[in-house]
Amino acid sequence: MGNGSNEARAALSVGSGPVRLDGESGRFRADERFGRMIGRSPAMQIVFDVLARAAPSEATILLEGETGTGKEVSAEAIHAGSSRKDKPFLIVDCGAMPPQLLETELFGHERGAFTGAVASRQGVFEAAQGGTVFLDEIGELSIDLQPKLLRVLERREVRRVGTNNHVPVNVRLVAATNRSLREQVAAQKFRSDLYYRLAVVELKLPPLRERLSDLPLLVENILRGLGNVPAESLVRVRSPEFLEALSRHSWPGNIRELRNYIERCVALKDFGPPRSTGTMTAVPGPESAVNVGQPLREAREAWVSAFERRYLEELLRQHENRVSAAARAAGVDRIYFYRLLWKHGLRTREPSGREPDDVV
Repeated sequence: MGNGSNEARAALSVGSGPVRLDGESGRFRADERFGRMIGRSPAMQIVFDVLARAAPSEATILLEGETGTGKEVSAEAIHAGSSRKDKPFLIVDCGAMPPQLLETELFGHERGAFTGAVASRQGVFEAAQGGTVFLDEIGELSIDLQPKLLRVLERREVRRVGTNNHVPVNVRLVAATNRSLREQVAAQKFRSDLYYRLAVVELKLPPLRERLSDLPLLVENILRGLGNVPAESLVRVRSPEFLEALSRHSWPGNIRELRNYIERCVALKDFGPPRSTGTMTAVPGPESAVNVGQPLREAREAWVSAFERRYLEELLRQHENRVSAAARAAGVDRIYFYRLLWKHGLRTREPSGREPDDVV
């Protein structure tokens, strides 16, 4: 969305309910906040309107949007606006673990169901009884697990791995993806029946480049979250020149990239324009001096190992420990990324496909 008039026209064409406008001014009356979400732009006012109407219902909600657009924050706001707000809100990243581990994470397992299952374990649907389950990166769900999730949604019961008994569950489901599930269905990578069961309410969150008018509001909110920011830094960040530089950037990492950039500017007192390469910061080489007392091969391996570890640490920090997102940013397979984490001590065990607790 480019200019204000285009945004307003788009706003009037979205959603089944009325879009509230303020008289002849064409401004939305809705509040600029919904939960921890912030925005005055027409694009975000549409989002707030849909979420405000959908949150009190029991409808399953599918959130689509690029990485960093606030899907998890939206899910939190949905839960907080529902009658389930005093019950658990549990999150599972469907792209962060192999299918075997994800199955036990979702549905639980009985003792002895597989090697290493020394005790029975509840899955997330049982643990969230009465509350909300947020399945992030639902587009990464393997085709084998999709019918099992569909049965949970249709029958409201789960079957733990290693048993034929079914346990009734009472949860609300919110799912999110940075892919187009419609395209996944067309490519036969996602079941159409599961897609339609998930997309009772379907909402796409706008990328930051389509809501640039929200930049001053977002920057102020980020500054408040940073605590005691020096007065000179506040002046620089709030200056028209700085905000204009922000508006010229494409923000491929969206709100997450903006937050990291503002925090870096304040920490380093460096207020240069954002780099066009996206969210990644340069990872410096190992700080230790070259050890010429080692053979070349050993010295090279030590240098590469130190670089890999620092690269992985920075990548995880940039993506808030979301392994699937970090692996995609690195351009490597998720399992290979896990093996690198294990190799450098950033994960406790090598991935075997049978670990019940796959946590970085």
